[in-house]
Amino acid sequence: MDKYFESNRSILVSDYRIIIQARNKKGNYVNKEVIKSGTIEKPESILDLGFRHTEQIEIIQKIQDNILSLQSSYLRAEIISCPICGNQLAKNGATKSTFNSVFTDHKVAVQKLVCCKCRWMSVPSVDSLFGTHMHPDLVKMQCEVAAVESYSNAEDILNKKSAKKRTVNNTMTLHKVVEKVGNYISNNPELHIPDNIKSADELVAQTDGGHLKTSEEGKRSFEALTSVIYRPDNVHNKGKDNRGAITGKHCAASALDDSLHKIIQSTLAAAKKEGLTGKTRIIALCDGADNCWNVINSLEEHCAGIERILDWFHITMKFKNIAVSELNKDLFERAKWSIWHGDLVGAAFKLTELFGKTKKTKDKKRILKLRNYLINNYDKITNYSERKRDGLIFTSNMAEATVETLINRRCKGKQHMKWSRDGVHPLLQIRAEIESNDWCMNYENYILGAHAKTA
Repeated sequence: MDKYFESNRSILVSDYRIIIQARNKKGNYVNKEVIKSGTIEKPESILDLGFRHTEQIEIIQKIQDNILSLQSSYLRAEIISCPICGNQLAKNGATKSTFNSVFTDHKVAVQKLVCCKCRWMSVPSVDSLFGTHMHPDLVKMQCEVAAVESYSNAEDILNKKSAKKRTVNNTMTLHKVVEKVGNYISNNPELHIPDNIKSADELVAQTDGGHLKTSEEGKRSFEALTSVIYRPDNVHNKGKDNRGAITGKHCAASALDDSLHKIIQSTLAAAKKEGLTGKTRIIALCDGADNCWNVINSLEEHCAGIERILDWFHITMKFKNIAVSELNKDLFERAKWSIWHGDLVGAAFKLTELFGKTKKTKDKKRILKLRNYLINNYDKITNYSERKRDGLIFTSNMAEATVETLINRRCKGKQHMKWSRDGVHPLLQIRAEIESNDWCMNYENYILGAHAKTA
């Protein structure tokens, strides 16, 4: 049996050729170029199975060059007559223009035109014809990698995918790509909202902020704001412990110092994508900051009403920041228990008592700050215990993971990382779209819109 297979294996060994063909005017396919040739042999190791990475890129390069050569006859400016004298135009040879595909770079012939009378010349390029010399699939990949990694790391990753160093993947280009696409998203928040969204009876909205180190001289940091909008029934295992993942949501973000204009605009767009109508009731959770509540309040004219809740997640964080002695621990826990059950008066009384029993000035200040925080938000404190028992939303800890993803994971990963507002804002737009799962559906619209030719 082994001899049979050995003999048949020797018969199967043969040469191969990868050929690209084009059909001529007579309807016949003719050989244009041999892309790659070789011999099929027995693989001595897994390294010999198929083509290596660089070989695959070389094959793609040659195939693309051939296709582009065939397409180049169609690449010319759509100009009927001379823009100077109105006279007839004639062909005047071709010029080589840069085109960057996903893994390969090319020079494409683009037809030149000349005026037969005044000799005006048109020297178009891929960029002038289409608004960009970069294929949208390349821009998509650049945005996705740069949204997760630093620009220098993104450059390295993208070059490794292409098996060579490419100028189109340098950090400066990546920054410009993210800026252009991100700003287009920011400036057109409602342009790609589908018409067939199912209206929502109820939505949950959370707005929160994260501080980033600033590159602005004389300042330490600035705050970027994010919003998360989702339907209550999109919380996995909501009725069990309120700690499940959000299976569907829309996000918004802004780093601009513009009196909340962009974050309000994009938060409204995110809510509409989740089904906001004039009949929708909103449950809003915030940490008590005025700017966050102002974003939430902007939704009021677009919905049936807003139930505002001081977020339990942030309340617990503030309690954790206070250290108390073992002697006062029971009193401290009873104050927290009172708030858990919506009893602000009882909590304030216990915190006042705790303030009097605490000796350290630092701890006394924190207790007073917590007490004032709760009193200032008295109208947003609810019975959290009842809401948990009834399976209702009372905490933003699920959405808090989204805030971590949007801002901290990319923008605070290294201690030396500093940002300008204008620099981080477009990046946050792309991250918000990816986190919302809108990116995979709309990236072509975003990229083509960002590079649309202007008149």
